[in-house]
Amino acid sequence: MHRAWRAAMTGPASDQAVVEPVAPTSEEASKSRSIRRAGTLTAVVVALLAAIWLTGNMSSVVPSLVIGLTEHAPLVLAATGFALLYRLTGLINVAFAETVTLGAYFAMHLNTTYGLGFFVVLVPAGVLAGLLSVATYLLIFRPAKLRGVGTLELIIISFGLSIALRYGLQFVFGTPVRFFDVPPPDSVNIFGVGVASFRLVALFSVLVLAVGLYLFVQRSRYGLMVRALAGDEALAQVSGIRPFAVTVLIWFLAGLAGGMAGAFYGVGSSVTPMLGSRVFLLILLVVLVGGIWGLNGVMAIGVATGIALAFMTLTLGQVLYAQLVLTAGFLVVLKARGRRLTESTKV
Repeated sequence: MHRAWRAAMTGPASDQAVVEPVAPTSEEASKSRSIRRAGTLTAVVVALLAAIWLTGNMSSVVPSLVIGLTEHAPLVLAATGFALLYRLTGLINVAFAETVTLGAYFAMHLNTTYGLGFFVVLVPAGVLAGLLSVATYLLIFRPAKLRGVGTLELIIISFGLSIALRYGLQFVFGTPVRFFDVPPPDSVNIFGVGVASFRLVALFSVLVLAVGLYLFVQRSRYGLMVRALAGDEALAQVSGIRPFAVTVLIWFLAGLAGGMAGAFYGVGSSVTPMLGSRVFLLILLVVLVGGIWGLNGVMAIGVATGIALAFMTLTLGQVLYAQLVLTAGFLVVLKARGRRLTESTKV
């Protein structure tokens, strides 16, 4: 409720005037939100640095930065894709984990079967994952929503779809661990940390793709449609926006980003049926926490998560312990912010 200030004027009480505050313009409101977002993100960075200082493990700072940025860069791309889907539909699509996994398998199959280079198969693998994502929307999620299926039921459906895709994948490709057929990379020394040259190229590629998605949503005409549809579907329809076409586009872009992220994950280590499931919880938490500040917040929190994961792995000695501590930290942030999962979907 706005406050009203009464200014005492000379003369009788009946002549007193009520001075109402001037409502901020849209530009001022946007600037205020940007300042608040920047302040909160700065607080996150400061908290991360404080945690490093309190552990007394300052020698791990530089390796954490290098390893976090190079090895965990695909997390940013995957989280950006999932954020697009979550922002539009409000659906926590557990099957997105298998989109990431299938992207890795598509790229690996094209690489090992046809002898194509990794960066040649990257986009086709992402496109295949995007088409699969659209197919799940058209065949499963959209019909379920049209029948009035609720949010919880849709999440359960996505969980069942995830299991079905995982076992279908194992039926086609088998269960053995697979590897890409790529030449051994050269090692580059960065601030005393040895990094494969391939990871540097992958880091640059992931950042370009993630920033490209961000600019598409924030600057393009179709991005404006997406934001309008996510904000008010009825108003968007009145404005001439076709919800079905925009929704299909978002499901494709989310699958495209997830599939390419999976390819980067797979070529950096190995390809297994559980690849996407192992990173899905981090993807979800990054989107829930970073989404408080918009798509740019998701990207920033994704980068910070990769660095924090690398630091805690070096400090605690095991990735599992690092993931547990990081998950607990995310839950504390969500509790402090009073973040709630969306109660209704708009698929």
